[in-house]
Amino acid sequence: MKVVRLSSGAFACLLVIAFQTSALAQLSHGFTLKAPAGAQEAERSISLPLKAIEYHPSTSASAKAAAADSPIMAASRTIPLWTETTASPFGSFTYTMVGKDPTVFLGTAQASTIKSPVLPIVFTFSATGDVYDPTATDPCSPAGTPYNLTLGSPIFKAHKYVVGGTLVGSTQYTDFFQRANFFAFTKPTGLNPKYHVKVTSVTKAGIAVTASGFPEISGGCGNLGLIEINAWDGFVQSALFPALAAAGVTPKTLPIFLFHNVVLYIGTPSQCCVLGYHSAFNNPSFSGSPFQTYAVADYDTTGDFGTGLQDVSALSHEVGEWMDDPDGGNPTPPWGHIGQVGGCQNNLEVGDPLSGTLVNVAINGFTYHPQEMAFLSWFYDEPSIGVNGWFSSNGTFRTFAVEPCH
Repeated sequence: MKVVRLSSGAFACLLVIAFQTSALAQLSHGFTLKAPAGAQEAERSISLPLKAIEYHPSTSASAKAAAADSPIMAASRTIPLWTETTASPFGSFTYTMVGKDPTVFLGTAQASTIKSPVLPIVFTFSATGDVYDPTATDPCSPAGTPYNLTLGSPIFKAHKYVVGGTLVGSTQYTDFFQRANFFAFTKPTGLNPKYHVKVTSVTKAGIAVTASGFPEISGGCGNLGLIEINAWDGFVQSALFPALAAAGVTPKTLPIFLFHNVVLYIGTPSQCCVLGYHSAFNNPSFSGSPFQTYAVADYDTTGDFGTGLQDVSALSHEVGEWMDDPDGGNPTPPWGHIGQVGGCQNNLEVGDPLSGTLVNVAINGFTYHPQEMAFLSWFYDEPSIGVNGWFSSNGTFRTFAVEPCH
C-alpha cells in the first residue's frame, strides 16, 4: 500500500500534538489541523465486521522522489537500492528494490541491514479522552504490549523457515520472503547463498497525539479510532520528519509509525479502513533532500477485521512491499481482482494479491500472523525463480498472474 501526499495547505483535520519528554523532546511543539466535516458520521455509517481497503492514488509524487536518487547515490544518502529491468511477455519493466542485486555475484558483501526506528504513536481522542497507546498494557492483548510484541515479532526476530520441505533460512520474516523470492540465486548452490535484507529495530519514545474532531467506533474488544489518511500523512511529512531529523531518523533508516487500534479512512469515515501503508518523499530536512522511505501500520487487537488481520499482519505487508516497491511506483503488467484488490493495479505491491492470507510463526511462546506475499515472477508472468518453483512465499500461488487485467 502507498499514499500520495497533499500540500500542507490542504490538510483538513485537527490534530493538537504534545510530545512526551524523552530523547525526542525537541518535538514538543504544538500542531493544529481542523477536523473535516462529517467526521463523526462513523458511528452510523460503519458496521462490523470492518473491511480493509487499499489506497493507490497517483504515484507521481513518489516516482519523482525515486528519480531524484540513483542507486549509486543511494549508498551515501539513503537506504541501499538496486535496479533491474525484466522482459515479460507484456514488455520490459524496470523496477527498484531495497538492498543489493541478488541476481549478480556479490562476493562476501551479500547482506544489507537497515536501521528501523519504531515510533509508537499514542493517540488521545479529545471527544472521549480515550487513549490508544501501543506501549501500554491492554486487556485485549494479554501476552504483552503491542509495542513489545512488535519488537519481538518475526519482523525483527529470527525464525527457521522451511516451506514445501525446503529450508530457506533462519532469519526475519521479510528477509525470508526476499530470499524465497529470488531462491534461484539465494539457495545454497546459488550465486548468493548468504544474501539478506534485514531491518534492525531502534526503540524510540512514544509520540503523543491529541486527535480532535476524529471519530471512534465500538467493536469487538475495545474501541477503534479513525484518522483521515491525507491529514495524517501530510502531518508526518511536514511536522514529524523535521522534528525527527535531530533524533537520528534519517533517509538511511526505515521509520515505522506504529498505531494500536487506530486505522485510517480516505476523505470520509465511510471510506474505511486502511490499516497501513508505505510511502516515500524527498526529505528536505537533509542536504539535497534525499529519498526518504517510511511505513505506517496498526497493531490490531479489537478483532474487528476477523482472522485475516491480526497482530503484525499489516506491518509484515508494508515492510515486504517497502522492500520490493520502496516508492510504490515499480511498474508491472496490469493485474487484479484478487486479495484486497477489486479492480486492476499495475505496480509491484507484493502484499496486495494475498491480503488476508496469513501464516503462523511462533516466537517466544506467542504465535504471530505475518502475511504471505507474491513473488516477482508472479507479477511479470515469468518462469518462477522462487523457492520450490512457487509464485508466492507459502505456495498459495503456483502459477503467475492472469494478465492483462480488465
